[in-house]
Amino acid sequence: MKFLGIGNDIIEIQRVRDVLKRQGKSFMKRVLTPQEEMYCLEHQDPDPHVAARFSVKESVVKALGCGIGKEVRWHDIEIVRDSKGKPQAVLSEHVRKKFNHPVIHISISHCKNYVATVALIYENTPLTF
Repeated sequence: MKFLGIGNDIIEIQRVRDVLKRQGKSFMKRVLTPQEEMYCLEHQDPDPHVAARFSVKESVVKALGCGIGKEVRWHDIEIVRDSKGKPQAVLSEHVRKKFNHPVIHISISHCKNYVATVALIYENTPLTF
């Protein structure tokens, strides 16, 4: 697989708390898919989970080289967990096509005050032996 890009992001959880206090669910609805919102709200303190999804989406668009806006919108990236709990970034169909069905690896780390994320993007090519 050919490496295409890397993106990283770090965010203060308190910044997300402040936005959620001011904007409430409108911020979550703008940034998160319904499934992501449900996942975050299942936790006693959803704010770090909201921050993590915000940050990893920023990392993904940085790795794609486009940012959030015209080419990729917030809901075009959904963060899900596999059967072992590992986070995965799933792109909407039109974004997958636009970027030639890339393979995405993400990592999310957080502590009391910060969330840091990384996204690696690879070209989706068949393995040859």
